[in-house]
Amino acid sequence: MDLRTVKLDIEPGKLVFAWLLFAVSTLVFAGLFAVLLALSRTPVIQELYQGKNFVRVALVGHVDLSVVIWFLAFMGVLWVLSSTSFLKAKLFCPILGWTGFWVTVGGSILLTIATVFALGEPIFSNYVPVLTHPVFYFSLVLIGLGTGLTVINTLLTVITAEKPLGLPVLTFGMTAAGIAVIIGLLCFGIAYFLIPNEIAPGISLDPGLYFERLFWGGGHILQFANTIGMVTAWLLLAYLTLKNVPIGSDRMATLAFALYILFMLPAPFIFFHTDINGQTYKDSFTHLMKYGLGPSTAFFAVGIIRGMVKQRKEGSFNWADPAFSSLVLSMSLFALGGAVSLFIRGSNLKIPSHYHGVIGAVTTAFMGLTYYIIPLLGREVWSQKMAKYQPYLYATGQAIFVLGMFWAGAHGVPRKTYGTAQNLDSFAKTAGMVLQGIGGLIAVMGGASFVLNVLPSLLKKKERGQPEG
Repeated sequence: MDLRTVKLDIEPGKLVFAWLLFAVSTLVFAGLFAVLLALSRTPVIQELYQGKNFVRVALVGHVDLSVVIWFLAFMGVLWVLSSTSFLKAKLFCPILGWTGFWVTVGGSILLTIATVFALGEPIFSNYVPVLTHPVFYFSLVLIGLGTGLTVINTLLTVITAEKPLGLPVLTFGMTAAGIAVIIGLLCFGIAYFLIPNEIAPGISLDPGLYFERLFWGGGHILQFANTIGMVTAWLLLAYLTLKNVPIGSDRMATLAFALYILFMLPAPFIFFHTDINGQTYKDSFTHLMKYGLGPSTAFFAVGIIRGMVKQRKEGSFNWADPAFSSLVLSMSLFALGGAVSLFIRGSNLKIPSHYHGVIGAVTTAFMGLTYYIIPLLGREVWSQKMAKYQPYLYATGQAIFVLGMFWAGAHGVPRKTYGTAQNLDSFAKTAGMVLQGIGGLIAVMGGASFVLNVLPSLLKKKERGQPEG
């Protein structure tokens, strides 16, 4: 599927524009919070943050905006494209599509407000950190509801569309991502009803433990959606830049996407066969993600690499093309994050080092793809020169950030600590944290250049005869 040949009808074009503008806008606040976080862990500067609770609040906002909402919003773009333009179909229900969008936007605005005003205490629960305040809770409900409505509209569009040539591979892939979101939301709901309010008569459950259990299962399943979205972006970028993408037949690629689904399906049943308060519950979801994400992702990665090797023998690559550079850098970051995971022992900065490599890979792929979605909307990329260098800036910063965290974690720096609590009592620890601080700021610069390039591109006056935004 070459994006340069895709045609957008007016209605889905408007929805794609809305989702993309919203997705990029979430990175503005995520980036601002990221600056605080990078500085809070950097020697000398960290002294300014000693005892400052807003740094911990900023982490909650940064993670939710950059990992949860940004990913879901960009997949909103892919869901609309894959179910309409790729399938040559109309939206099942435009009203449902717009309702899902605006509900998600409303929830995201509330979440940002709660973070800016530091409402409640920060809880660093895995996958979805929270602030203990009703406004923040309600924002998460709205985001989940809006995303769920969007996925339902996507699935109904795919089901009701005429498919004389069958279901395109990428449409099936994003359908699998939608199924992952639905199963993830179902897991959140089941966990909510199963978690006891008290660990003993008169003794309330600690909020940290409560939210950790609430988001553990569904959070793992959402990583399937993120990974599938990234793989879909890889394939779209590969089709843009490689003459041949040998991923086997469409049937093999479809089976690889279906394998993701196969590992997701047992998730809701885990709650009824394990104790939600026990270690088996946590291990079960860990194993689903550990064994469910690897085989299919490796299948697609190997196919793309084979295409690169074949093309290299026939000619050269265009490293100035953001589609190609984003593809290579995303795959490299994903491999780096995977390699780091092999060395994780105990609870230290190796853990966030691992997942920052992986989520950096997802973001890099989505950023690179954005430059080719903009023309579909009747707009031009504001600065082609900035688009040429931006993937390198962001991915390089992210790689340095990951390596710095890994080095510090290897020397015992604990995770989820800031300021003097990090106990940087050796040169090795200090060097690692300086490195992550430098990498973090470079990555923020790369993210900022992406936003500063894409926002003017989207807001530029549309050309006549093109889809309106």
